[in-house]
Amino acid sequence: MPKSVEIYQFVTRTIKRTIWNIPRIRDGSRWRNIENSHLVENPISFFSHDRYEEAIFRAKRIMEKRGWNTEITDIKELCIENLTYQHYRLKCWKES
Repeated sequence: MPKSVEIYQFVTRTIKRTIWNIPRIRDGSRWRNIENSHLVENPISFFSHDRYEEAIFRAKRIMEKRGWNTEITDIKELCIENLTYQHYRLKCWKES
C-alpha cells in the first residue's frame, strides 16, 4: 500500500518584503503546522519573517534523503497591484 504525505507553504510577496509562513502538513482531511518545524527553519534567519524562507525546499530534500518520491508545484495569484500570493505544495509518496 502506498504511503503519501502532503506539505503546503504559503508565501506573500510585496515590493519590499517576502513573508514565508510556517509549512503545514495534511493530517487526514485537515492541515496543521509541522510539529518539528525546527528541521525546516532557515538556520541563518535573523528576523521572524524569514525564519521559514524556502522551508518547503528543505522539506523536499529531507524527504528525498529518506527515500520518498517528491513532486513540488506552485501557484501564483496576483491579489492587488503590488501583492502576490504564492502557494507551494509538496507531494511525497513511497511504496511500502
